[in-house]
Amino acid sequence: MKPSFATLTALLSVAGFASAAPAPVPSADVCIQVISTGPPIISPTLGLQLTGGAGTQATLQKVGLTQGWNFNSGGLGSPKYCTKAWLNIQPSAYPWKKLVWEGTQTTTTWKTGYDVDLAAGGTSTYNTTSTFLACSPNYETFAPEMFLFLLTDENVKLPVINDDTLTNVNVKTCVKTKLHIPPDTIATIAA
Repeated sequence: MKPSFATLTALLSVAGFASAAPAPVPSADVCIQVISTGPPIISPTLGLQLTGGAGTQATLQKVGLTQGWNFNSGGLGSPKYCTKAWLNIQPSAYPWKKLVWEGTQTTTTWKTGYDVDLAAGGTSTYNTTSTFLACSPNYETFAPEMFLFLLTDENVKLPVINDDTLTNVNVKTCVKTKLHIPPDTIATIAA
């Protein structure tokens, strides 16, 4: 005697091979993780690379971010896929603006791409600029590290005293620099 289709389905369901419940459907905000590698953004004069993560100030260190870049909507985000941190320019009365990594994109004026210098597009308070200010922290570090600021007036003299934007830095170490995004060498691996 052959079992019926209903009997087979019931047996498979009990054994865990078949289920009456539908497969789960991913929500709209699910991001399929893709590991992408790409060039770090570098300061050619300092030999350091842009790094940081959501909730931190942008810094230059020996080893920077290399998971590809998200240039959508005038932003600069990392990693390229499932972007978790956006580089945002903080308002300031001074010609140096703090750069911070945040989970939400608020700066939409970055002029970016591969094989170009990073630049901030002009706003109502400053002109387009590709000059940055890098300053060492005012405490000891084990490896080279410099806090990064956007310099909105390329002709301004370097700071000589700390202010409410240049906190935790040794102003005697501040230097002007550019940030270069090398040519795209992205390799993508499914994770």
